[in-house]
Amino acid sequence: MLCIKCGASLPEGANFCHMCGKKQIPQKRKPLKRPNGSGTVYKLSGHRKRPWVAAKNRVIIGYYEKKTDALQALERLSGVSLSDRFNMTFAEVYAQWSPEHFKTIGPKGVEAYENSFQISSSLHDIKFRDLRTSDFQEIFFSHWKKSHATLSKYKQLLNQMYSFAIREEIATTNFAKFISLPDQVKKEKEIFSQADIEKLKKEGSDAAKIILMLIGTGMRIGELFSLPLSGYHQTYVIGGSKTDAGRNRIIPIRPEARDYFAHFAAIATGPLLLSGYSGQRVADNFRNREYYPLLKKLKIKKNPLIPPGTPMPPGLSKRAYLPKCFKQSWAIPTTPQRLIFTTILTQNPSFMRWILLRLLTSYYQIQKIKTTKNPATIEVAGFLLVTHRRLERRTPSLKGRCSAY
Repeated sequence: MLCIKCGASLPEGANFCHMCGKKQIPQKRKPLKRPNGSGTVYKLSGHRKRPWVAAKNRVIIGYYEKKTDALQALERLSGVSLSDRFNMTFAEVYAQWSPEHFKTIGPKGVEAYENSFQISSSLHDIKFRDLRTSDFQEIFFSHWKKSHATLSKYKQLLNQMYSFAIREEIATTNFAKFISLPDQVKKEKEIFSQADIEKLKKEGSDAAKIILMLIGTGMRIGELFSLPLSGYHQTYVIGGSKTDAGRNRIIPIRPEARDYFAHFAAIATGPLLLSGYSGQRVADNFRNREYYPLLKKLKIKKNPLIPPGTPMPPGLSKRAYLPKCFKQSWAIPTTPQRLIFTTILTQNPSFMRWILLRLLTSYYQIQKIKTTKNPATIEVAGFLLVTHRRLERRTPSLKGRCSAY
């Protein structure tokens, strides 16, 4: 037997070299001590599938088959302080997040989030930090036939919860942002035609007048029924809802709808404009008990692509208002020529300006856009790129409405 260091001859089984003192039996090196506060890894006794434990700040991070896996788990949490909240379940995170977030939204928003939470009932008892995109995607696939908007609301809840969890150091990565949604299919929206409007005028009931008021302002049903009498000013109203930009905005009343507003203002018995209306004054009740039955009675039909007998959604009165904002304000030249025209955007100027310019760029080469002192008026200079016949075919609502300047 020879010394592993100096090569001197040693008796068989010697532990040390009598010449250089080198220990002859290989000895495992002790693992280096981890820095204070960086966590610990230890092994549980007995026969276990995952005997290695990673812990930090007296909070168990997880159980692992190999020591290296446990060490890697600690490295991923390097510099992150942990508490008992680190092991919170999905339901517990929701319970912590919801009171804070619900203070900033309305009842409808709260109801939408609660519905989104219920569809993920299979995840409620799982640790939030253990959830991955595949867990959420499986739930989304089970609801794949629902609309893109509905699934987006589900995903919005998860994104909100992850933002809260990362802020509170419950999670480190937002796995909700990787959830895929079905392609959004654009559906053709139907609006009230002029013939439909004439039917409503001829019918003459208070319910028909309210529908015409909605068409004449572009307001939502809930906005009109909650409009205070003090917000009515003959040619315009001040009201709105849903968003900060939409609340307390000035909404012009088209001339053909002003008599109906004056009628309800005259018979008002309370603080609301429609307080004197004898029918259903709750938006949902009006929609189901008066709006839909009246459309059915007047045989107002939708696009042939939609099953016959399907009533128009109440929101279509808002869409019917949009083309009216452009009628009598557009200059449509009959031949390719240079044009300069001014259009007045009577409803929500910033949004309508975006709609107008997007439509214009399909037919004109825009050379100059000038905003006047009136924020609701813009001047656009350019020249026509397509023929008048093609323009009429693609935008039938504008056909014959204006003459060239």
